[in-house]
Amino acid sequence: MIELALCFSEPFSSPAWGSNFVVFTSETGMTIPENLSKSYLSRIVKYAKHHGVYLVPERFMLASYHCMCLISPTGEILGAQKAVYLNPMNRMGKRSARVEVFPTEFGGIFLCVDVDIYHPEVCRFACEMGAEIIVCSQYLTKAEYGSHLVVSGCWNASQLNGAYAIAASGQFHCVCAPVPISAHGDGFIVPPNLKLPMTARIHVEKLSHVLEKPKLGRKFYAIHREELLH
Repeated sequence: MIELALCFSEPFSSPAWGSNFVVFTSETGMTIPENLSKSYLSRIVKYAKHHGVYLVPERFMLASYHCMCLISPTGEILGAQKAVYLNPMNRMGKRSARVEVFPTEFGGIFLCVDVDIYHPEVCRFACEMGAEIIVCSQYLTKAEYGSHLVVSGCWNASQLNGAYAIAASGQFHCVCAPVPISAHGDGFIVPPNLKLPMTARIHVEKLSHVLEKPKLGRKFYAIHREELLH
């Protein structure tokens, strides 16, 4: 595995020097509407290819699904993830029952769409499928935001699953890691802030220093599989 050199960036701004993985984050954090998705996808593919980086752009609507995607440095769309749960603030659209993990040279990547980060079974499924890095993009308003949403979302997902969690929203962005491998023992590589561009380095090999998490039993899968399908 190679080192992931992360850059949180405003959409379509040049990434920080030396970055190989870019996550778009904007002040509003709004989802790209479906009528603009086609042109947006064309632009983000060109961006990734031009800068030679992996890219996780902003969330977008496609075929009535709330989506995230991962683009390669050659401009190939490596995969897309649809939301499993709908945001209570906007219940328009469809739910998906499929969780996918995308293998990369950095490790297995799971794209966690919006409020799915607050449903622990979603990330747990993904990590059981091989995800080592969770990338979450959320819509949060200033009125909603509080530190409890960081702890119960991306930080919790990192600690429960022994994985890295990269989180972006209009109100904060941060990088979480299991407590034993975080520099200050607080579960953060980069604590929540709004600085842009912001960079971080992630080494998946360090996860081997984390005690192995317990395997899930068939009962867990049976219960939550039903949850995801309905």
